[in-house]
Amino acid sequence: MEILLDVPQILQNPELPNGCEITSLCEVLRYLGFDADKCQLADHYLPRSERWYGADPDKVYMGNPHLDDGSPETGYYCFAGPIAAAARRYLADHGGGWEPVDLTGAEEQTLVAQLEAGRPFIFWATLHFGDVQFDACGAYPLPGGGEHRVFHTLHCMVCCGVDEECFTVADPLDFNRRVPRARFMEVYRQLGSRALVLRKKL
Repeated sequence: MEILLDVPQILQNPELPNGCEITSLCEVLRYLGFDADKCQLADHYLPRSERWYGADPDKVYMGNPHLDDGSPETGYYCFAGPIAAAARRYLADHGGGWEPVDLTGAEEQTLVAQLEAGRPFIFWATLHFGDVQFDACGAYPLPGGGEHRVFHTLHCMVCCGVDEECFTVADPLDFNRRVPRARFMEVYRQLGSRALVLRKKL
C-alpha cells in the first residue's frame, strides 16, 4: 500500500508565524479545489481570543496568529474546534457541499482510512515530531472551569500520505516529510489524538 495525495504546500511564514492550524486548513481547502487564502481564513473565519492567556483552545484560537512577539496578544494555538468552526464558516460562504468532521480520538486504522478515501487530514503533534514540551508559564484556569497546561512545541500539520513504514506530512513550516508510523502515532497520542477532516456532506 502506498498513498500520496497531491496536497499543495503552503507555508505559514512570513505572514502567520503562529498560524500552523489555519494554514493547514488552507492546504486542505486548496486540495479540494477552493481558492482559499490563509490570511483571509485567519482574519475573517477563525474564532480568536483577544489575548492568549486564559483562552480555551478547544473554543478559540489563542491570540493573534500574525504575532510572535511574546506580547499578551501574541499567537499561540488552538485545537480542532476552532478550525472546524473556521471551515464551516468558509464553506457556508463558498459552497461545495463539504463539512468538517472532528476525528479527535481516532486511532491509526481510522486515520489511514481517510487517506484511502482521498481525504487528507489535519492533525496535532509537535515541531519536527520531537518530545512534548510545556511552556514555562505552566497552566491557567479556563473560563468554564478546569485548567489548561500550555504546550511549548505544539504544531499542526496535514497528513497527505501513507505506506507500510511511514506517514507523509505536509508541514506548514517546511517541505513534505516522511515520519515513521510508530513515531507519528506516539506523538499524535501525546497531543490528545486530535485530528480533523473535511468530507462530502452525506
